[in-house]
Amino acid sequence: MKLVMAFTLCVSALAVAGIARNVGAGGDRDQTFEDIRDELWSKELAIYEGRSRGDLSAYMANTASAYLAWPPFDEVPKGTAGLQETSRRLAGTTSERLEMTFLDMALSGDTAVIYYKTHRTRLADGTPVDQHYEVTHTWIREDRQWKVVGGMARIRPER
Repeated sequence: MKLVMAFTLCVSALAVAGIARNVGAGGDRDQTFEDIRDELWSKELAIYEGRSRGDLSAYMANTASAYLAWPPFDEVPKGTAGLQETSRRLAGTTSERLEMTFLDMALSGDTAVIYYKTHRTRLADGTPVDQHYEVTHTWIREDRQWKVVGGMARIRPER
C-alpha cells in the first residue's frame, strides 16, 4: 500500500511539474518556453536567409491572416500586399549581408513577441553599409502553426 501511495504521489508530482513547465505554451502543451523560442528563432533565421537570396517565400509562408508590420523604410505599416511588393522588388538580388542577435522573447498563451537586433553590412545590390536595426515580431498560433501577425523594425538610435 505504501509503495502504491508513494508511486501515486510521484506520478502526481511529475504531472504537476509537467503542467507547470508548459504554462503559457498555448495550444500545444508539449512545447516549453524554450521549444517555442527555438522554433520562432529558427523561423526568423530562415526568413532572413531567404531574404539574403532575394526570396521572401519563407516570410510569406509564415504570415498570419491578419499580418501587418512596419518596416523601418516605410511611412506606415504594410500588410501582405506590401510584403509581396517587397518580394517582387528583391527578386534576384543576392548580396545582402547581415548578422542577427537574439535578445529576448515574451510568451503569453498563443502569442509570442520576439526581440532581436540586426547589423547589415551590405545591401541587396552589393553596396557596403553599416546599419543597425532593432526588430520585434509578434507571433500567434494560427491553425496550430506559429505565424507572424505583426512587427516593427527601426534604425537603432544613438545611445
